[in-house]
Amino acid sequence: MLGGRVQELGYRQEKKAKDLAADAHARRLRQVGMSALSKEARAQVTALARAGAMLNGPSCEDEVYQFAADLHAESPWMRDVSAWVMNQLLAHIEKGGCGLALPPVILAGPPGIGKSHFARRLAERAGTPSRLIDVGGGSAGFRITGTEKGWSTAQAGIPVETILSSHVANPVMVVDEVDKAGEMRSESGRSTSLTTALLPLLDAGTAPSFECPFHRLSFDMSRVIWIMTANDADLIPAPLRDRARVFHLEGLKGEDAVDHFDRLTTHCCDQAELDQCRAFITRMTETPRGISLRQIRKLVDALQVSTAPFGH
Repeated sequence: MLGGRVQELGYRQEKKAKDLAADAHARRLRQVGMSALSKEARAQVTALARAGAMLNGPSCEDEVYQFAADLHAESPWMRDVSAWVMNQLLAHIEKGGCGLALPPVILAGPPGIGKSHFARRLAERAGTPSRLIDVGGGSAGFRITGTEKGWSTAQAGIPVETILSSHVANPVMVVDEVDKAGEMRSESGRSTSLTTALLPLLDAGTAPSFECPFHRLSFDMSRVIWIMTANDADLIPAPLRDRARVFHLEGLKGEDAVDHFDRLTTHCCDQAELDQCRAFITRMTETPRGISLRQIRKLVDALQVSTAPFGH
């Protein structure tokens, strides 16, 4: 300042100052490993670093009890899983933690009993994002870990992608049909497997410093919730079974199936038809194939159509 006035820089001095600032910024980006990121990816990572990531879910004992009660009310046939979730969260809070926190879990049982639905509802009730990863899709391993730049399909994995977009550290990853896990091969011939992709993310020792191949940065993935489903527990790769709590679930029992039907038909008033449906559902649960939630839903839809007022 001269005489109380701010002295403006000349063109050359201003350009030199900008160049020095740009060099310093580029040097800092190289130091932290962000120089190779695109402008969009860099903005995402920077925003997450500045704001941090939230932990959603129960934060006290009362909230845990209500959370578990709501899960049980919706899916009483999953009572063993709901009780385990409650005990895990209570222990977590007792240690001073907060938010949804669960070790990896595998729900193994016949199709149509609501395994994936239970996982998604758990996430919804905790207020945390959830993503469905279908093993049958053919590239689940690559979509979990991500792929390096230079590939035609280069992208971050679903877990990292979800944390970056939501700023939530404990999203729920629902991996469907892990009993179908096998080796996947990219267009360039590089192979991976679902098991190989999952192991560093399931392991408590490696998850806190998972290196994303797309961003080439380390991310703390230790609070990501992994819920895997399977129809046949015997076909689940041993390394996955060893790192997860496995629940062996049975088909729907008659009482639970009828209770679920009743919750879906609270507005129906033709008791004779309802009684016929309840009897049919009970008989189906006693057959070798049992009955699925989807079949019950179709039955409810057909019932609602048949009882709808004329012209609707």
